[in-house]
Amino acid sequence: MSIIEKQVQLGRELFEINAATVRRLVELQSEGVKQYFETNQDFAKRLPEVKDVSSFVELQREYGKTVWSNTQEGWQSGGEVVREAVENAGAAVRSAFNAEEPAAETA
Repeated sequence: MSIIEKQVQLGRELFEINAATVRRLVELQSEGVKQYFETNQDFAKRLPEVKDVSSFVELQREYGKTVWSNTQEGWQSGGEVVREAVENAGAAVRSAFNAEEPAAETA
């Protein structure tokens, strides 16, 4: 395979990796937004149960923990997607540039 063909193949592979990564990150973001709204709905339904300040503070504390936990999970998932993309891109670049070196001419 010629150098030009390898470069073209590398470009295609990197494009596919980037497209798949962006697609997955968008999916994760939309799942996160959906989860955020569901969390808000769940806690809004529980708000009428609040009868005093201490129960309100406890509900607010629980809400904060839930939102923070969901946010951490989202960041972790996104980080894993990016890490995988970097590994795949690195493998593609290594395979494109690890051509067999021409043998030195013997005199």
